[in-house]
Amino acid sequence: MIQALLAERPDVLSFGETNYMLRLLGHFDRWLQDDRSAAKKWRRRLRLARGKTHGDMRRCLDNAFKAYDDVPGLRRKLSGRGYIREFCRILDAMALERGCSCWVEKTPDHLAYLDVLEKEVPEAHFLHVLRKGEDVMASVLDGQLRYSRHNVFAGSLPYWVRRWNRASQEHVRFAGRPRHTVLPYECLFTSTQRVREFLQALPGPPEQKSSDPRTGLKPIADLDDEPWKDGSTDGVLRPPERKFENMFGPGGRAHLARDLHDYEDIIASIAERQPDLPWIADAAAGMPAAAS
Repeated sequence: MIQALLAERPDVLSFGETNYMLRLLGHFDRWLQDDRSAAKKWRRRLRLARGKTHGDMRRCLDNAFKAYDDVPGLRRKLSGRGYIREFCRILDAMALERGCSCWVEKTPDHLAYLDVLEKEVPEAHFLHVLRKGEDVMASVLDGQLRYSRHNVFAGSLPYWVRRWNRASQEHVRFAGRPRHTVLPYECLFTSTQRVREFLQALPGPPEQKSSDPRTGLKPIADLDDEPWKDGSTDGVLRPPERKFENMFGPGGRAHLARDLHDYEDIIASIAERQPDLPWIADAAAGMPAAAS
């Protein structure tokens, strides 16, 4: 949804998820377990790319840019660090060609690599969006039942609880740091205008108009491959739908309440670290349900 709102700006280049860092550095499960060896292995891949890295990176770009027919060629690099710079070079070139001043990339699993990205892409601003844990679990279970052939929501419920808890820790850790903004999902509905104003104020002149007709092409997702994103790619804020009570019985809800980190405490910590965005503090209290 945030990507769709950003894509409303004529100066923003948008495209599908790339999974670029996930394929480049890997070891996501080690990060999920808070295994410190993950960072060591990432440093090794940053110094020296693997033999299959070039093909993996090329496929990432091909999948993300299906809607474009003029993606610059990917040049071979010896290091993973070189491939990160090459990735940014390609996106910068595509943005410039279309009269855009910036681009937005949204791959959820890139949260694991923010320390690397923060260092390697010093011009980037990182937007975090956090949904209430119980609503995420309900959407995961609903996705497993409705979109099983896509295998995107694979994994047990305890696995997804661990993912959400780990992600929430990272959101709190980065809140308040330069070039990072953490937004509770509820803000999209309780503080819609303020969110829009904040997004419009991010680097890149929102009043910029391009004479290039391709500027209007703003792919967000391929709904044939990602049908669960239907309804969240057009920038229209729809009333939220509560799934939690329908997807889980009393016993399941009790287990999740015990295992998930406390959402109100998380939002309070984030708000405390971002005093320049005072409207965040009321987000969780203002709307108890998260959208589907």
